[in-house]
Amino acid sequence: MNFIMDVLPYALVVLGALLLLVAYYVHQQTASLSRTLAKLYALNKHVNQDALDFFDQAWSVLQHAGILHLNAHIDWFGEQRIENLGHATEQADYQSYTLQTEDMCFELRLALPKYRGERSEWLNLVVTTFVQILQQDIEHKHAEILASQKRLERYQMFVQHEVKNIAQFISLLNEQVATLTLDDDKVRLMNRLQTTLPTMAQRAKNTIAQMKQPLSTFYDSQPVELAPLIEEVLFMYQLPAQLNGQGAVSIAKPVLVEVFKNLLGNYRDHPLGDCDLNIDIVPIACQITSEPIGATVTIQSCASPAAQPLKSERLFEPFWTTSQSGMGLGLFLTRELLKQVGSQVSFDQQNQRLSFTLVLNNVPAVR
Repeated sequence: MNFIMDVLPYALVVLGALLLLVAYYVHQQTASLSRTLAKLYALNKHVNQDALDFFDQAWSVLQHAGILHLNAHIDWFGEQRIENLGHATEQADYQSYTLQTEDMCFELRLALPKYRGERSEWLNLVVTTFVQILQQDIEHKHAEILASQKRLERYQMFVQHEVKNIAQFISLLNEQVATLTLDDDKVRLMNRLQTTLPTMAQRAKNTIAQMKQPLSTFYDSQPVELAPLIEEVLFMYQLPAQLNGQGAVSIAKPVLVEVFKNLLGNYRDHPLGDCDLNIDIVPIACQITSEPIGATVTIQSCASPAAQPLKSERLFEPFWTTSQSGMGLGLFLTRELLKQVGSQVSFDQQNQRLSFTLVLNNVPAVR
């Protein structure tokens, strides 16, 4: 009994110390969790809720929190990208997520250490927060695109309003001309027209330039020789290029002109290096009948070693641009136009060699 009474104070001291250590450990882990979550939210704010930038920079935070491996397959407006971050191990718990909105998709697979208890719950909370922020950023981008489309729709309404004003002006002018009988009235009308017609003519010219052509005209497919068409666009932009090969496709010329203006216009607005463009045209023939069914066009260029590496997954994203004057729609519209005529465009980057490849297929006209 005396022995127990002698040992009891020491046991109480040891137990108290253990409780203090446990409390300190829990406090530190909670503080660490709070800092990690705060870093994720702060990072997302720093990149302005940009999904790709957030994903690119979040790994260091996840790795520091204890995540072992992150595998991601990203489909961003038709451009594919695969990332493997960290080191995979069999001794891990794996979690998979698919985040998708319209043309934006992240397929994620994360490896977590096989912890138990609070440590496991904390890691799961970190992963859940990361995934939720990424999903919110994707939805934010989608909302941004929808808002931009609404702005474009309002601009189209403005064009329609201008057409209405011009039509009303012509109708009013016709009524005035029909009622004129005296020479003095005709002279006064002519004087007024000399001041008003130039303004109305300029408004009409600007409005017509923005109006879309009818679909039956725009998509009417007739055989078009590619080499002369590309030469016209090169001359338009004063771009030096080596053009090789010949080929024709049954795709409407207005579509092809817009496609090559958008593609080659990027080289004019964003010069990449000192080398000229190299453009190869290769006909595509049916393997059974040997009849021409389309053509491939490859546009190659080189980037200077000092140039910033291109983010290829961004190229076809609408309303994303590095230009002060551009809207970021050129390559997006190029891909959308080609989809309408059963064709496609892709981008490839190998060190300093950059290339766009177009697969142009003969398809029936869209009516």
